[in-house]
Amino acid sequence: MRAENFRIFGSSPGERSDEDGRLELELNRGTNVLVGENDSGKSAIIDAVRICLLTTAADYYRVSRDDFHVGPEGRATAFTITCGFAELTMEEQATFLELITTDSDGTASLFVTVHAEAMDPTRPQRISVTTRTGPDGSGPALDGTARELLKATYLRPLRDAEAELRSGRGSRLSQILAGYPAMSAQGEDDFDEEADSASTLVGILRRAQHHLARNSSVAAALDDINAEYLNKFAIGSDSLRGQITVSGDATLARALERLELVLAPETGEWTRRGLGYNNALFMAAELLLLGNSDIAPLLLIEEPEAHLHPQLQARIMDLLQDRAKTDPGKKRSTGPVQVLLSTHSPNLASAIPVQHLTLVAKGRTFRLASGQTKLADGDYEFLTRFLDVTKAGLFFARAVAIVEGDAEAILLPALAAAIGPSFNASGVTVVNVGTVGLFRYSRIFQRDGEQIPVSVACIRDRDLAPAGTPEDMRKKLKSVEEMTPDAIVAYVDRLTASDSGNVRTFVSDHWTLEYDLAAASWEMATLMHQAVRAAVASKSAWPKANVLEDSDTSAAKEVAQWRAERKSLEAAAIDIYRPLRMEDASKPIAAQHAARLLKTTPITEEQLPEYLVHAFAYLCADAPR
Repeated sequence: MRAENFRIFGSSPGERSDEDGRLELELNRGTNVLVGENDSGKSAIIDAVRICLLTTAADYYRVSRDDFHVGPEGRATAFTITCGFAELTMEEQATFLELITTDSDGTASLFVTVHAEAMDPTRPQRISVTTRTGPDGSGPALDGTARELLKATYLRPLRDAEAELRSGRGSRLSQILAGYPAMSAQGEDDFDEEADSASTLVGILRRAQHHLARNSSVAAALDDINAEYLNKFAIGSDSLRGQITVSGDATLARALERLELVLAPETGEWTRRGLGYNNALFMAAELLLLGNSDIAPLLLIEEPEAHLHPQLQARIMDLLQDRAKTDPGKKRSTGPVQVLLSTHSPNLASAIPVQHLTLVAKGRTFRLASGQTKLADGDYEFLTRFLDVTKAGLFFARAVAIVEGDAEAILLPALAAAIGPSFNASGVTVVNVGTVGLFRYSRIFQRDGEQIPVSVACIRDRDLAPAGTPEDMRKKLKSVEEMTPDAIVAYVDRLTASDSGNVRTFVSDHWTLEYDLAAASWEMATLMHQAVRAAVASKSAWPKANVLEDSDTSAAKEVAQWRAERKSLEAAAIDIYRPLRMEDASKPIAAQHAARLLKTTPITEEQLPEYLVHAFAYLCADAPR
């Protein structure tokens, strides 16, 4: 896909700008999922395909002034969209023979190029749109059979599935059924009046009309209409006579327009079903039409998660992936479908391998396929197993904080909100990886060339015991007392060695999050001592409010006494951290109590560890303050 000056996508580099704002996207064979925050360009990509190829539904996309890109120099007066089909089958090459572009090496491809141009600036509704073949639109016009065969199946966002499947003139269900191969024979009229039999849809419709006309009640009503009313409207020799029929004309189209698709009742009596299952029913109907196309079958879906609960979202994605796979056993009658969908659902993003995702950010597309990122093959396999819905929010974030455990995931957002813009206000997603394998996830955002414009902060512990740490608390950790300053610098450099692009690692100043918070200032030492004491009290059951209040007061007095006795802040931090290190209290519960205390305890940047201040500034750089 290529697009220039279409909506969010700009122009090629020129005299006034070296930036290339065009859309250049190569889709995977099979399933392609567009992820990213709102207004990043996902819908523009889907609409570009709709304009270029059209869709099988009766809806028509009318190009308007709003589709022309607006840049620093004003609104563009023309845009171009090109969709290219590669690896054509022999049948497809034969079907589009006169429209094929053949490279010097004999590779056959089919390109469809739409060029839209504003004809009159004073009349913005006058827009010239031409559709031709060829990579630059200089080939023959695309029309007739080729145009019909290339139409994509499109499911709009927030669709009214029940209305789409309802009967009526030009209904979507009638269009779907008309394209089903087995329906072609149903257009024959096989009604036998003598035998009173019919098997085709048109025959059944004719038989119904035959019996309807002979129904006594219908005949009586019709006689009254004609004799008592309609005849009195006649003027001169004019003859007006009505007829009651099932349909104006007994054709297959009319027969199909009388049908509607509903979910079968569970109890034998029909009742209205929920939006979600009706949506699934509509998707099943659309896939029926798409599944019977051998020529370039393409499915476009915006927000397939609409109205679906998480488990049903996963089932829908399983089905789409299955239909997008090749079928070596030839169990299906048709080839694989190419799927292009956009989503805001972490459930869907986590239900598909990372290599099938394309991250769309600020009008730029970044495929996450193998070879496009710094992820190794083992990383892709790891993410397939462990990138669950709680972590898939990273695909929709403006900034990502990757942390090592539950305590950080609970406490860091509370600390950020206490000193400045909150993570929510800054569009920051916290990803708790539960281990020290932070870079398994951050490498998603690392690549050669243009970088994904998402700030990623890997926040990790230094895991070096400070001077004066007792042996029982050190356990197997190295102590800074055993290391030279150069060795410490080299150690920290190894922890940040994988940084590149917009991925940065922020290493704790001394040991762990909890120790560093306690050692940062006497204010934070007080808060952390209160939180750890409360966590000890919460080990078996959550304390009552008066118990927590007494615990908080007692802990604050103890820290005040240490300070009065001129105890060093580092020594106090070791005592505060001891219950967590010796597993006499839970780190996540201590973090929960610390977050509770932060709601009523004012803190400043100067009172926090330096590495957290830098991390928050990096993650929340674009947020209003």
